[in-house]
Amino acid sequence: MFQKTPIAQELGLQQEVSGGERMVRWVGGETRALENLSDRMQVEEAAFRRGFYLPNQSLPDLLGPPTSQSAALRFGCLSVRRFYWQVHDLFRAVHGGEPPASESLTSQLIWREYFYTMSLNNQYYGEMARNKICLDIPWREKDIQTDLDLWKQGKTGYPFIDAAMRQLLAEGWLHHVGRNAVATFLTRGDLWISWEEGLKHFLYYLLDADWSVCAGNWMWVSSSAFERLLDCSHCVCPVSYGRRLDPDGEYVRRYIPELRNFPIEYLYEPWKAPLEIQKKAGCIIGQSYPERIVDHSKASHKNRQVNSHIVQ
Repeated sequence: MFQKTPIAQELGLQQEVSGGERMVRWVGGETRALENLSDRMQVEEAAFRRGFYLPNQSLPDLLGPPTSQSAALRFGCLSVRRFYWQVHDLFRAVHGGEPPASESLTSQLIWREYFYTMSLNNQYYGEMARNKICLDIPWREKDIQTDLDLWKQGKTGYPFIDAAMRQLLAEGWLHHVGRNAVATFLTRGDLWISWEEGLKHFLYYLLDADWSVCAGNWMWVSSSAFERLLDCSHCVCPVSYGRRLDPDGEYVRRYIPELRNFPIEYLYEPWKAPLEIQKKAGCIIGQSYPERIVDHSKASHKNRQVNSHIVQ
């Protein structure tokens, strides 16, 4: 018997990954959801006044408090209708009553409802083989477990990918730009592993996991559905994409403490750092932090060739 409320370790549960100095904590309920919506509207208003839309996409803040409302929508703490009209009403207020020129203002909400509609009466929506809207892509089936496990654990050797996967394990949350990067890496970008494996992992760990939306996004990112052409020409590069979104390396250093002392010029390609630099940083690649499990340039080129045959 415990004399006080036990902590996780006393129950035999171990924290799966370090989240650095500070992890995001989510609070549920309608009251908090409405408070978060109010904060989100301040961000949207500032963006509207500067003349651009979707600040959460164009200028993502990977380290700040999440402004996404997906978890609140998922659990019914926030009405989709209220969110939709509050954004539109705010836009009109800022622009003298003029409506937005396109639906891009609330496109993510529209995609959400579209995925719900597409999954209706389709019990196989979350798989490939029996799903009529999903392309039958010859994903790797043999010898995938090691690569899949390393992807899940955030040990691929690509710091931005690994930081995102470790954040998912630590917090149950991942910014959509991170989701896009890790999903592309698992599927058509690098490892050529079925999106179904990624879907199962996301549904297990994400706080906002929603079967219809999550499966729809995985099919879209992997070019399995919702695209006119199966095309890998605009594949997310795990190196350059990380540099663009996290130019100072703060996000990577938070979730991958092994690389905390790595100089920024080698942070996203640590395998290129001279041994003396690695020793000085206290992180030897292949020992303290893994070697990359795949060469992105070669893998993406090979996958692009496979894609072209599927299209034909």
